[in-house]
Amino acid sequence: MSMKTPQGMKKGVLTNVWHIPKLSRNLFSVGRFTKDVGPVTFTKDGCYGEAKGTKWKIGAREGKGLFKLQMTPVAPEQANAAKSSGCQGGTKSYLWHLRLGHIGHDGLNCIVTKNIGIGIDISSVKKWDVCEGCALGKQTRVRFQSNTTARTSKLLEVIHSDVCGPMSMATFSGKRYFVTFIDDKSRYCVVYLLKSKSEVAAKFMEYAAMAETQTGKRVKYLQSDNGGEYKSDKLARFCAERGIQQRFTPPYTPQLNGVAERMNRTLVECARCMMEHDGLGKSYWGEAVMTAMFLRNRCPTRAIHQDKSPYQVWTMKKPILANLKVFGCHAYVQVPQDKRAKFDSKSSLCRFLGYAEHQKSYRFEEVSTGAIKISRDATFMEDKFDEGPRNYNDESSVVEFDDHDEDEEKEEGKTDDDMDSSDDDNEDTRSSKSNIKRHTRTQSLEKATVIPSPKRRTYRGPSLEHVSAAAMDFEAAYIVDSVGETPTTFKSAMESSDSGKWKEACDSEFDSLQRNDTWEIVPLPKGRKAIGCRWVFRVKENQDGEVERFKARLVAKGFSQKFGVDYEETFAPVAKFTSIRVVLSMAAKYGLMLHQMDVKTAFLNGSLNEDIYMDQPDGYLDATQPDYVCKLKRSLYGLKQSPRMWNQTIDGFMIKMGFKKCESDHCIYIKRDDQDMILVVLYVDDLILASSNNELLKSTKMALSKRFEMTDLGELDYFLGMEIKNDRKTGMVTVQQTKFLKSVLTKFGMDNSKPVKTPQDPGLKPTKNMCEQECKHEDTMCNLLQWDHYPSSRPTHARLTGKL
Repeated sequence: MSMKTPQGMKKGVLTNVWHIPKLSRNLFSVGRFTKDVGPVTFTKDGCYGEAKGTKWKIGAREGKGLFKLQMTPVAPEQANAAKSSGCQGGTKSYLWHLRLGHIGHDGLNCIVTKNIGIGIDISSVKKWDVCEGCALGKQTRVRFQSNTTARTSKLLEVIHSDVCGPMSMATFSGKRYFVTFIDDKSRYCVVYLLKSKSEVAAKFMEYAAMAETQTGKRVKYLQSDNGGEYKSDKLARFCAERGIQQRFTPPYTPQLNGVAERMNRTLVECARCMMEHDGLGKSYWGEAVMTAMFLRNRCPTRAIHQDKSPYQVWTMKKPILANLKVFGCHAYVQVPQDKRAKFDSKSSLCRFLGYAEHQKSYRFEEVSTGAIKISRDATFMEDKFDEGPRNYNDESSVVEFDDHDEDEEKEEGKTDDDMDSSDDDNEDTRSSKSNIKRHTRTQSLEKATVIPSPKRRTYRGPSLEHVSAAAMDFEAAYIVDSVGETPTTFKSAMESSDSGKWKEACDSEFDSLQRNDTWEIVPLPKGRKAIGCRWVFRVKENQDGEVERFKARLVAKGFSQKFGVDYEETFAPVAKFTSIRVVLSMAAKYGLMLHQMDVKTAFLNGSLNEDIYMDQPDGYLDATQPDYVCKLKRSLYGLKQSPRMWNQTIDGFMIKMGFKKCESDHCIYIKRDDQDMILVVLYVDDLILASSNNELLKSTKMALSKRFEMTDLGELDYFLGMEIKNDRKTGMVTVQQTKFLKSVLTKFGMDNSKPVKTPQDPGLKPTKNMCEQECKHEDTMCNLLQWDHYPSSRPTHARLTGKL
């Protein structure tokens, strides 16, 4: 952050910072400073801090009282003055660091000392201060052991490729992925933005035509991972016709596709740094990645072991660097004469979004309209930035790449600015989907502001303090970051820190599928198409929020099923919340015992009436018949008809046991035995059993466990997010949702709100004028939808929620 001190503007990174919006003054911990930074000296005229040999004044005494802090935080937009001419400390080295996509000190020094580019106007490289963009965009893990491999001697002999995505937000043109093609000899990279992975084949054809025309050579090998996009019939036919051999890495070994994996990380890091520095929103990731590719091709890399850039090896020409500008800066772009009237302005204010390489021009976005312009006639202001037009971006400017193709590594002993993103020599990479970055806290914290209440109000009821969307994002990011991230693919699960636990969960699920004779391996019949499948992972928690177990479930991609071909009816009932409350009320009135059970892999108990073919699951491919598919014998999670098949199966069994269905709710079953009775509540694969007789309860459990694979969870204490306590001595059944409520209140910045005795003030008359101007429709709906779940334990709140 930037701070104003008696010695002028100071810039640095503060750690262990607490953000307390209601605190009227900033507090500075001398003890923490001496522990983490350096000594503090108190004299008659002031308090001085020392760090790295530099001493500056922190505060001064007010009269005979305490020392007053003399460091004032400066807002990011005001701190742009510290970026005067794009430089730090009056040097041009930092400006070129920004122009070259946040290149490291070593990389910039190599360009200058070895004369790799044309037009760079510095003779030596000076160290710059901490770069916030690099600090926020390049945080990595410790480097894995390097693995040296033989290098090719000719262009296009081997092309490395990998797909990165999907990103959390699409570009303005709807792209969510990008694919890289890297020549092994030169490390020259070409990037294409994609809407879906299915476009990879077409883009490789385009790349091959371009590369072979430019170099006069032919592509020999295409190396990639085992992704389905690289195994399509279209790509296979093209490679066969052109004599191109495809080389695939073994499953779950991204290290063997290290060149492409590392390049994806390099591009994402560079793009993230530029966007963090310039304050651009997520939707600009495509422009940033394309600019990163342009710059990295013109920067040196130790991977080719030459004093040349990939561009020079590829084209045999030195790159011209004189025309490089800082990504995202403001510029006045000339309006063509035929597009303006006599007295119209000759230029318009735009943002610089990169290079139109094949047109020898720049790409701009007009600030007022969002229109993209290609022009070479512009006046750049490399010290001017903003956050982008609000009508083209979402409210948050935090960059959240989905980095599941990234390698996160760090060379020990290097600082943030020494990390050269073009260092491709380490090819032993590891793919991982990154957690929400810690910098999301920092950026959201800078922008979090309390919205003042309107001056005039007709309603004087209980007041709530609302915080901005940025503050809510900060809280949500904190929660997710503290809990950790559940993997979304089998690949990321096997490469996570809990890979052993996830593998054990997958093995358990697969064994269960095998025991239930869920499928048979057969060749795919002609005219039929197999549906896909994927692993879904979940960390199951108890009512205290503690990890209970790791769960993995194989799910069919039912969205590709066709009505009338592989499914017909799909409806399946579940117990209503009102019915559950009635059963709990009966338990309280009649002193019933409340127990719960869970059906393991419930859907596997349903038989299918249709012929459905599915791809073999990731990680469990039949080595003897890898091209065969699974013909499903039983319903599987994800199939459209699975809930219905399971419900029909258990419904038939309950009727066979002598239970009768409740007419008003077909998922409530009742059975009487003389003076005793037992109730069973069915909610998909979760069961509540309420009985007045322990023997009747035990016999029912035994019958269910004999027919289905069940988990006996004992007395009912936690069901569908509700914490339930049955006190038979006092005849009280208590239902609460403490954990759920705390998470919702924290997410929406209401955890410190003042409680009231009633859910609705009698005098409340909601009007449009009571809404905050910055209140977002999607935030409000999300709040109400989550709050709507609360009446499951407090029906008194249902009326208020419905009214709102």
